[in-house]
Amino acid sequence: MGTPVYYAGANGMLLAFLDRLFFSTHFDKSMKVGASVISSRRAGSTSAYDEINKYFGICNMPIVSSTYWNEVHGSKQEEVEKDLEGLQTMRNLARNMAFMMKAIQLGKEKYGLPKMERGVFTNFSDGL
Repeated sequence: MGTPVYYAGANGMLLAFLDRLFFSTHFDKSMKVGASVISSRRAGSTSAYDEINKYFGICNMPIVSSTYWNEVHGSKQEEVEKDLEGLQTMRNLARNMAFMMKAIQLGKEKYGLPKMERGVFTNFSDGL
């Protein structure tokens, strides 16, 4: 999932889409690999990065990382192309993602997927 950063947060349309995708769909997202990619002019990117990664974490999805936060800087494509560290981070992210997807597939074939416990929800409905 990728987003530009607005006011230190992810794009609102993307968040609305993610809410619907992650909480309104019933397909199992376990062990599907997820990565967030952030683009900002200068700052606010780490809070947007965190915002998107929470969707993956709550759905039992491994989160792919890189050699730095998965972000690039620049308002325009020409500016992003000058962010050599950001571009390097994206290349490393792509390699890590491909590796993780292959490793999960091999592990699934050899060992199966981890057993997940389901169905226990704490709600404190007794008023405590």
